[in-house]
Amino acid sequence: MEKAFFKKISSVIFSSDKTELDLCQKIYYKCLLASRRPEFYTKFEVADTFDGRFDMLCLIISVYMHKLTREPEKTKEFNQYLFDVMFKDIDLTLREMGAGDLGVGKRVKIMSENFMGRLIKYSQSLENKNAFLLARALSRNLYRQDSIVNSDNEITTFVLKLSEKVMNLKLDYVMSEEFDMYDLVVSCLKLDND
Repeated sequence: MEKAFFKKISSVIFSSDKTELDLCQKIYYKCLLASRRPEFYTKFEVADTFDGRFDMLCLIISVYMHKLTREPEKTKEFNQYLFDVMFKDIDLTLREMGAGDLGVGKRVKIMSENFMGRLIKYSQSLENKNAFLLARALSRNLYRQDSIVNSDNEITTFVLKLSEKVMNLKLDYVMSEEFDMYDLVVSCLKLDND
């Protein structure tokens, strides 16, 4: 299963076609790969389950999409493509896990609604670098338990650092093939280890 995952990512990241949809797929898979960093499931103790991985992916994608919301006139269509790519992949993953056709549609709808709620909460907290609001959102959405994360927890600090790094990048770069969320996540995790 892991080999299939990395093969799928490699085929998208290294293909030569450069349409906007293909670019969104590449960015999505780099975000997906970043969300699978082992530190999230060991050091930060996110549940290493399908739901835990989904929660972590939602967080990473939310940080990315929060940057895109700064210039909505330039990014609206791109954001929609990214959302579509994400949930097409989740649909495919559920089917590969053996979920039936009827159940997949309902589950994807619920997951997409959950993602939108998380995106709003994460964006609100990141907008003003509000560690308290972010900690509440992380508790509820990443750990599914109220008050488990505080403003000074390592995961809160990590997310604020990641968001700051992404927000400081030029939009053209963030929406280009050169942008690599994986590298940014790794650099923020290394900063946390210092």
